[in-house]
Amino acid sequence: MAHHEREPTSGLRATAPPLQPNAFFRPLDVLRWEHDRQLQTSEWLLQQTRYERLEPFIEAVEDLMGFLTQDLVFHHQDEEEDLFPTLQKRCRPRDSFESILAELVRDHATEGFLMRDIVTDLRRVAKSEDVEDPGRFFASLKIFAEGQKRHLIWENEVLLPLAKLRLTEIDLEALARSMTARRGMDESA
Repeated sequence: MAHHEREPTSGLRATAPPLQPNAFFRPLDVLRWEHDRQLQTSEWLLQQTRYERLEPFIEAVEDLMGFLTQDLVFHHQDEEEDLFPTLQKRCRPRDSFESILAELVRDHATEGFLMRDIVTDLRRVAKSEDVEDPGRFFASLKIFAEGQKRHLIWENEVLLPLAKLRLTEIDLEALARSMTARRGMDESA
């Protein structure tokens, strides 16, 4: 099974429909699909942080680790290495893309910082070890999930419409090729 089709072992991502390989021919739709799945994950995390219990994380640790160390990393690479630079070339001054980009890059850096601590704690959970500082773990999860929600809503309402307006068919084909290569998928799938 390909990385992007990993079957969830917990209820964490059970509501996300599987992404078919041929979907990458429409890379902006794939980014939107990933945003929707990230929003679902953020909602799940926020729900779990209300109770501050580790049990749900024991069941979901595999899904969360895959999400944080693979899926989200690929997604950020899709944006930072391909989408953002292409938009920088295509956007017009009135699009104010430089200020949009600064906000997006700042959000990604914050997410990366929080993810490092969260992944360290999840590795302990995976080994059936105690989390070093449960209060910090749940606070980091809450800040991460709240930031993700704000960031993703903004990307859906500002970034993706701008990409749809400014990117050419050649740009979209290049984005699709990069996204499939990054995931080790056959372009013709």
